[in-house]
Amino acid sequence: MSRKMTLSVAAWSGPMFLLLASALAPRLQAKAVTNLGQLSDGTKVLAVQSTRGFWDLETQGSTASSATHCMPIEIAYSWSNPGQPDIAQGYDSIRRTASGFEGTAAVAGPGKVIFHVVDLWTTTGPALSLARNLTVAGHAQGGFLSSVVFSVKGDFPRSQVDFFAPGMIYGGTAHLSALAIGGAATYRDGEGKVRIREDRLPIPMIGVLFHDGSSITVLESAPMGETTVADLHDTEATTTMIDKGFQFGAVGADDTSAHLSAGYWFPGTEGEVTYRGGTYPGGQVHGWRRRYHPIEDGLVQRYRVDFRFGVGDRSFPDFYKNDWRWAWGILKPAVYPQDIALVRQSIIDMLAGRVEMTPAGTGIPTSISWQGPHSPFFDHEAVMGFVGKNLEAARLLLADADRDLSARGQWHRKLALVIISSFLGLKMDPPVGEGFDLFTGQPVPAIPRDQMVFLRSFGDDFASLVEAYTEERNEGRDHPEWVRWCTEFADWLLTQQRADGGFPRAWRPGTGEIADASELSTYNAIPFLALLSQSTGQAKYLQAAIRAADFCWASGQSHGAFVGGTIDNPNVIDKEAGTLSLQAYLALYQTTQDSKWLNRAETAANYAETWIYCWNVPMPAREDNAELNWKRGIPTIGLQLIATGHSLVDEYMSDDVGDYAKLYFFTKDPHYFAVARVLLHDTKVMVAIPGRLYDLPGPGWQQEHWSLAPIRGFGLDRGWLPWVATSQLDGIYDSESFNREVFKRLCSPPHSSPSQ
Repeated sequence: MSRKMTLSVAAWSGPMFLLLASALAPRLQAKAVTNLGQLSDGTKVLAVQSTRGFWDLETQGSTASSATHCMPIEIAYSWSNPGQPDIAQGYDSIRRTASGFEGTAAVAGPGKVIFHVVDLWTTTGPALSLARNLTVAGHAQGGFLSSVVFSVKGDFPRSQVDFFAPGMIYGGTAHLSALAIGGAATYRDGEGKVRIREDRLPIPMIGVLFHDGSSITVLESAPMGETTVADLHDTEATTTMIDKGFQFGAVGADDTSAHLSAGYWFPGTEGEVTYRGGTYPGGQVHGWRRRYHPIEDGLVQRYRVDFRFGVGDRSFPDFYKNDWRWAWGILKPAVYPQDIALVRQSIIDMLAGRVEMTPAGTGIPTSISWQGPHSPFFDHEAVMGFVGKNLEAARLLLADADRDLSARGQWHRKLALVIISSFLGLKMDPPVGEGFDLFTGQPVPAIPRDQMVFLRSFGDDFASLVEAYTEERNEGRDHPEWVRWCTEFADWLLTQQRADGGFPRAWRPGTGEIADASELSTYNAIPFLALLSQSTGQAKYLQAAIRAADFCWASGQSHGAFVGGTIDNPNVIDKEAGTLSLQAYLALYQTTQDSKWLNRAETAANYAETWIYCWNVPMPAREDNAELNWKRGIPTIGLQLIATGHSLVDEYMSDDVGDYAKLYFFTKDPHYFAVARVLLHDTKVMVAIPGRLYDLPGPGWQQEHWSLAPIRGFGLDRGWLPWVATSQLDGIYDSESFNREVFKRLCSPPHSSPSQ
């Protein structure tokens, strides 16, 4: 049927039109506007004929996010195709389907190339979903990418909207380093573009929240992620590449003087900030990492994208919770069951084997290379908290000793007691260091170059020591010297609490002089103080913990800002700020039974889980598997980004299995059970166990970190740090000791999980 005839027939309306359309032609169109469907909030999805005769899409509703326009077919060309203008147009024709509508177009490209586009759209609840099939007919030089973008009608400066890109952007630009993706440098001229490769995201999505509680979110709902070896190793970041092997996309949101828009690009060109593959600050690049497909006859692009139009979010935390759970429900992250008993024994035995006993003291070195503890790369410092975790390791060795009354268990108990005894020699009023030199016995800070001692280090391990003290006392073994040392530090710490409830981030060793006055990591003190109050019966510690928690909540956490967890990347939004705050609020809830702490724990948990990968990022088929740090075919679900500003991933949240198990138990929300199961099992897929050593030294070993974006499958080094073992073990022991029945269900096959 000719274009002219189609429009002529489509000019009919009412029942006669419907009869004629069904009888005469599969692809008939309204004259100017036709209603294609409706979302769950009443927003209408319309096809609108442009002045050029193509059919664009629009949504019409009562909220800021629901008034949008979309020219559904956008094609951009590589720089190697000079003079070829990019394309943005609508469909040649649209027809209804049983579940939505179909749009088709034959788009003229360079030379005689035609891009044949068939788009199937469906409406499901609040979402408008696209399944695209684009086929190239003909050849031309250079490369291309296609995209689909919805532009919001109205003027919405970046300062008036909140962005959510998991593990990347939370709200505005505050607490992002300037050159981070979504940071202030992107908007230095008052406008900016954010395009993020899917492999850099735990879920490939980005959402925009408006002042009226409405939102629009883009989700790639069937991510593939394949890439090439050249892309994997690209550390220049600004190199343009054209390859049909790119099967990853990018989600993004542009805020320009023309409009605010959100969309999806395939393949995944990234900018206007990208990362080289290292960490901050040298790894951040203000530029574009451009990726295209060749304009090659027969090449096919296929992808699925969902646009969710949300309403009624009362706050930014409500928004990211609802967005994340919607996407989680679509991707349905798989659980890869592990033999938890075997993993536990492998790790605890490896951890015990890393203990160094010297005349100067006993402890676990901060880092060890693959060659073993006596290699030239053996670190001779043993420290508390953060990456050192010596007292947490001691507590875990004691817990294992209680499970095993053999000579092995007795040896683990001896190691634990000697480690603790070695640390008791450190003066804590004020702190002289976070640990000591295993060769000289002299106090040392955790990061020698900074010459600071951090609240985080003390909060981590003093809480562990109080737990160990309580567990030992419950078994009839009293250690009064442990609690005296803890109260020595706690009493000094209380002198450092500000009138607003906050604590400084760091001090100078031995002097108590404040080295970093930021109070954003105050949550680090809360579990220790709450536990110490329980153990000693002294209310002053609990009162200080409550004041600190109220400060944290009022200083940004109520708005979804969790900042300052890692001591080596100060005062940026990061994962550990969320997990540590979750532990703090749970400690207060379990101490006081006040429901406000449980509510705040949920807010922290909802934030922290948005750093967890919910899809499998494949390693390139042509990369040498022996060279890869993350082996080909091993699922990446359960890995987590570490902090904003770079894209390294680790398994730190294996430590939080018990926290999500507690939330499930207290709230009866089955989603938290599902998160706990992922963190229990999927975080252990790269732990070496008997019969599955990979290329690690032996059972129980695990690399500290990796990257899933370039350089995909590799870490910056192959070192081991104590926290790698203690996080895995603490998640197991904590969940088991909290509730054995819940733990048993977590360990069992996935079909036994509660319904969601």
